[in-house]
Amino acid sequence: MNTIEMNTYRGTETFVEGTEVKLNDKDNVLTSAVFAGQFEQEDNKGKRISFTVSNIMEEGKTYKFRYTGKCKAGFLNIFQTETTPETFIQGTYGFCDNVQVLREFEDGSESLWMNVLTTKGGKFHSIDLTFLMNLKVSNMHNAWKKMVDYKLWKRMNSSSHASFAYKMN
Repeated sequence: MNTIEMNTYRGTETFVEGTEVKLNDKDNVLTSAVFAGQFEQEDNKGKRISFTVSNIMEEGKTYKFRYTGKCKAGFLNIFQTETTPETFIQGTYGFCDNVQVLREFEDGSESLWMNVLTTKGGKFHSIDLTFLMNLKVSNMHNAWKKMVDYKLWKRMNSSSHASFAYKMN
């Protein structure tokens, strides 16, 4: 199985060959610090879909998150929590429609709320690379049924629902 290495400001990320990754201008500091690329895959009906991948968070670092979700009655609720991206996506993936993270800058400039997960029609519109790399097959089956891609998971050596959906197992 061939892999593709993509250089990001966090280092080198590895993707499976056959998935299209389009990078923006690497010389643009703002772009490379926020935009990681475009990811394409098939949906559950074999149609090609694409979504934007951002590069805002770091694994293991604690962030403040705010997110919207729907309760069983269909009402929108707004929640706020402080945790790591890995813990957040594993615990709250099932009902998130929009997730923002408070991005604090080291130079002391004003903190900003930035989108790290947006959905549209039951599919990702945009997602942060840290979230994407920590999603498991069970997360996708339970929360984003329209994005189930067995071909992708086979290329990732996913053998069960406990396997990662977007990185090599």
